[in-house]
Amino acid sequence: MNLALPSEVKTQLVFLLAEVRTQLQNLMSLVDNPSTALVRSITERSGHSYNLKQRVHARCLKAFQEKQSLDAQSLKAAGDIADELERIASLCRDAARELQQLNTNKMLTKHKYPKQLERIEAALKQVEGILGSNDTQDALRIGQVRQKLSRFYKKTLDAHLKALKRKKQTESLISSLFLARYLLDMGESLVNISESLIAVLLGQPMNMKQFLSLQAMVSTLGHQAWDSLSLETIAETRSGSAISAITNEEDDHFIGVLKEGELRKVQEERKGLQRWNTIFPGIAPQILSHHHQGSSGALIIEHLPGKTLEQMLLQDSAEELKRGLQKMHQMLPRIWVSTRRKDKAFPLFVQQLKKRLPAILNIHPRFNEQIKAQTPFSLKTLLSKAEQIDNQVSCPFSVYIHGDFNLDNILYEDENKQIRFIDLHRSRHMDYVQDVTVFIVSALRLPLFDEASKSRVNETASAMFTIAQQFAQEQKDPTFEIRMALGLARSLITSTRFILDEAHANYLFDKGIILLNHIVQHDSAPLNQYRLPFKDVLHG
Repeated sequence: MNLALPSEVKTQLVFLLAEVRTQLQNLMSLVDNPSTALVRSITERSGHSYNLKQRVHARCLKAFQEKQSLDAQSLKAAGDIADELERIASLCRDAARELQQLNTNKMLTKHKYPKQLERIEAALKQVEGILGSNDTQDALRIGQVRQKLSRFYKKTLDAHLKALKRKKQTESLISSLFLARYLLDMGESLVNISESLIAVLLGQPMNMKQFLSLQAMVSTLGHQAWDSLSLETIAETRSGSAISAITNEEDDHFIGVLKEGELRKVQEERKGLQRWNTIFPGIAPQILSHHHQGSSGALIIEHLPGKTLEQMLLQDSAEELKRGLQKMHQMLPRIWVSTRRKDKAFPLFVQQLKKRLPAILNIHPRFNEQIKAQTPFSLKTLLSKAEQIDNQVSCPFSVYIHGDFNLDNILYEDENKQIRFIDLHRSRHMDYVQDVTVFIVSALRLPLFDEASKSRVNETASAMFTIAQQFAQEQKDPTFEIRMALGLARSLITSTRFILDEAHANYLFDKGIILLNHIVQHDSAPLNQYRLPFKDVLHG
């Protein structure tokens, strides 16, 4: 992608850059030759840089309103860059005032302050150049100045703390430290400018760590032409991480899918992909490259063809959806049988629900009161009673489950009649009912309110229940139905933390509470005799 800015926006941005560079150059001169007049020249120009920043924002708003530019991300980047440039100008003013407190500038020369200012000035010059060049590597180099300034700051801090212990030149040392901090803060602004530019050039917001990780991984795949690469967000996890398709714009070829995030989750995803392809070769995407740095990790995985079952349920014909579901129904029992272990599985559905309850009530605080219409118990009491039952039940065996078996994590490719799984970082040996109930509720919670759509959802949910019920009978699983009830209640209620529509959230919550109440009322009877009122879970 390119940084596509209307000429009026670009002009004001160049003027602001020139003003900030002038301020920085004046500060450099002040370090070399102290001057009260030069301090005044720097500190009295606050209004100028502020006005130029406001002009950039005003021109961006005008361009957006008049649709002069279809690239809203470039306009956002221009506004963000303007904010950071004005911040650097403000830091120049703070630094100029601090320089007045120094008795001598020898300390600045000794610790190489002029060299750091030259680095910042060179980076600002690169910003102006990149407005025309659209060079991703130049954008990266702008942000890398921060690393050098960080090393300078740490070295200066250590030296000054030792000098302060001698209790000589105390005021000058403190002023010098403040000045060093201002330079470090300028480096932070350069990182923000760099990331704004990279976000536009790659087509997606990305910080320096993420970009370096992407660079390392793509390079291992033999791609060096960064200007031809683009990223497009194709999904977002609930934790906020983006999943992006990496494309070579020269031949419109998919390189792979980028997944990045917390190192632990990325490592779990990697293990999940490897494990699934060992169990059922081809069911999960292949790992093309992986990288980690500190607490962050990233994977580039194979880009899979096809549509998610959620897309098919929402958009496709009933016949195509039926083919996808039938293929999945054939595959699931085979997976469960082939991965079956003798050790029992304890899903602890109510414990899962209680863990998420604070987040649910933060979104829907009225749920505490709403429960009164469905049960004589308070929410706390109902959960406590249900948990006592939940703790008594287990699956007599365990199977390898997806762990987040939502409709949008299952792909079907109609041409080759193939089912594939994605988003596998929660995969583990567990009760198969966990996957079944998550799948069913991922259909029921879709905001579909016309009769035809509700009928498709009910058919999808019922078919999954039937497959699981048949498997339970074949495997002699005596408490299948009460675990299904607990799992459905858990998923119905926890789903509401992602739904702001009050009526829809209330609908799902009420169904979950009715199920929990039904379970609690069965407390005195043997748990293997419990019968799930499944039709009551479906859309009426």
